Amino acid sequence: MAVKQATAPPQAGNSLVKLLISKQLLSNVQVELAQEIQKRRNESLKDVLIRMGWVSEEDIIKMQGELWNVPVFNPDHLKKLDPSLLGLIPEYLSRKHNILPIWKENGKVWVAMSDPFDLVVLDDLQRVTKAEVKPLIISEVAVKKYIDQCYKNKTAKPGKEAESDDGTLREQIIEEMSGFELDINEGKVGGEDEEEQLKVNASDPPVVRLVNFMLVQAINDKASDIHVEPLEDGLKVRYRVDGSLFELVNSPKKFKAAILSRLKILSGMDIAVKRVPQDGAFTIHKDGAEVDFRVSSLPIIYGEKIVLRLLVRNAVTGNTLEGLDMGERNLKIFKRNIHRPHGMILVTGPTGSGKSTTLYTVLNTINDPHKNIITVEDPCEYRLAGIQQVQVRPDLNFDFADALRTILRQDPDIVMIGEIRDSITAHIAVKASLTGHLVLSTLHTNDAPGAIVRLVDIGLEVFLVASSVTMAVAQRLVKRICGHCKESYKASIEDKEIVGWDPKKELILHRGKGCKNCRNTGYAGRAAVFEVLEITPEIKRLMLEGGSMDAIRAKAIEQGMETLRECGFRRMHEAVTTLESVLAVCVEEG
Repeated sequence: MAVKQATAPPQAGNSLVKLLISKQLLSNVQVELAQEIQKRRNESLKDVLIRMGWVSEEDIIKMQGELWNVPVFNPDHLKKLDPSLLGLIPEYLSRKHNILPIWKENGKVWVAMSDPFDLVVLDDLQRVTKAEVKPLIISEVAVKKYIDQCYKNKTAKPGKEAESDDGTLREQIIEEMSGFELDINEGKVGGEDEEEQLKVNASDPPVVRLVNFMLVQAINDKASDIHVEPLEDGLKVRYRVDGSLFELVNSPKKFKAAILSRLKILSGMDIAVKRVPQDGAFTIHKDGAEVDFRVSSLPIIYGEKIVLRLLVRNAVTGNTLEGLDMGERNLKIFKRNIHRPHGMILVTGPTGSGKSTTLYTVLNTINDPHKNIITVEDPCEYRLAGIQQVQVRPDLNFDFADALRTILRQDPDIVMIGEIRDSITAHIAVKASLTGHLVLSTLHTNDAPGAIVRLVDIGLEVFLVASSVTMAVAQRLVKRICGHCKESYKASIEDKEIVGWDPKKELILHRGKGCKNCRNTGYAGRAAVFEVLEITPEIKRLMLEGGSMDAIRAKAIEQGMETLRECGFRRMHEAVTTLESVLAVCVEEG
């Protein structure tokens, strides 16, 4: 079935101007002035006319519809809105292409489009809807407004479907896939033909619906990652919520290549490349938020494993140090050190322990229009207003060290380095902290004193570390008890022994029974636990005397430092988390 095209090409700019003049919406003098401005500012003539206020975008849309023989969208068309079409076309695709499916009748689907001549989009819509696509021309501003309105209020909204407790949507999709046949057998066709067929299969309705379900469900459940894992006999999809992996959906083997291809197409990867790893990214707009997906592919024996990392833009905007709930002593030390004019602050912990969130929260706290704050990251995970963020590009030989050298010539007051990975970066960072800059960064160490030792291990002299580092922070994430099914219980003798409790005294702890709100895990969300080491004069003297990590730790504890394990136990007594969760992430010191 061929996509029916409009009768005139969209390049007919002169005809549009003549029509506007003939309708007395524009004068010849205005056109001449607009053309002069267009040449000077390198804008489109349409944008100049609208910006000057001589015609409205609605005027131009009406004239384009008349000129190109395309019906103009009007709000009455929304009375025919078919929610099932909104469930078929993902919201992020509607936003990406400025399209809004309205209704379907007699084998035709009517779609409001800001560009009714985008044949690629028209062809994709036809393939998904299995119907002839009829465009309705609409302005970009209007279609965005109606997309917000329709996807927010529709009853068949993909997000709402994905939230169903009984898994009805999941079952419907799998049933639909079981009865759907593809036109290609994986591995039987080669070259360009196979690549083209994979593109076709990746746009088939069951594949689109399943991928849409995966992405929306992950967003709804606040997942941090999605794992798409090819097996010998199919495809398994799991997602990570609160640090643990849960099965999301399984797919029949015949759809394995199509699902992987769709994810690669969304991510901007080359679907013809299957034997080497690739990286990509895409963005979804949902409920007024933008969710970035960082995508990585890895060839394994049964195909390509794809992992998607979810990052909600502006998720840390508005975060405060008080909101981290780190405890009164730790908060006091934090505030004292992040407001110093210079020095180095290090946040340590394994991958996924919340280091970036803590650093972004610090930046939010100290962000000031009178200060020049620059970050260098790999990649830039969140967007912060008023802060210059630089992303390193190792593929272009632009690494942390190169970025730092350039940044220090940009007159910064505060510099945040995503991670100190090598001796060169460490030396530049220390030099910056000693020459009047506040430097924030992360390291991979087990505890706060370990950050000091790590810098020495990668080649820094002890006196440089002692002179530059003002605070080292270790952190972990423990699971929060679900507020809907929290219950108290009496601790056992063994539990009392672990937490150092008098065995003769009663100890009341808390846990989650498990309910539909927490997927029967007893947990919902995570909280941070901290170990904050301030480099006091006594600890600095100990470092210069060659004191060991154990000696530094002992001195810090003597001065009141709360260890990770102690902080975890405190959060346990506050009924925030469980003993099991603390023990899972906070090892016993020594």
